[in-house]
Amino acid sequence: MTTGEIMKFLVLSDSHGHIERMQLAVEQVMPDAILHLGDHIGDARKLSEKYPDIAFYMVKGNCDIDAAGEKELFYTLDGFKIFMAHGHIYKVKNGLTAFARRARELNADIALFGHTHVAMVRQAYGIWFMNPGQMERHDTTRASYGIMMIDGGKVVMEVRELEN
Repeated sequence: MTTGEIMKFLVLSDSHGHIERMQLAVEQVMPDAILHLGDHIGDARKLSEKYPDIAFYMVKGNCDIDAAGEKELFYTLDGFKIFMAHGHIYKVKNGLTAFARRARELNADIALFGHTHVAMVRQAYGIWFMNPGQMERHDTTRASYGIMMIDGGKVVMEVRELEN
């Protein structure tokens, strides 16, 4: 898929039943597409029913064992090679080594993962890595999501806390 226009993506992970929070993120971002990185892929499917005009890409997480869907996705979007996985099969809670190795094998420009519930964006090995965090709230963390914008051969990525 190539467009040549600015494209805005909402990146979600680890929704764990918090569909209302995902809806709030959609309303705050107004994305062209939504990427769900697993753990409760059914939430992403329900969200896609509410927003049928928005493209959805989704993968399964460790909590989605019996759910239909892919564990990984790899596709090219506006010239960028994007790798999506929940991250549990690469043991991302122990570090990004195995996940980064897989991203390099695929020659990915962007690698998106969840599972750790810890939001981060960084560039390494010439690859942009993002974990958007989670839709749950705890004493020490807030619900968060990622925004990825592709504009004329440039990528801008950031993580935001969900505004109530």
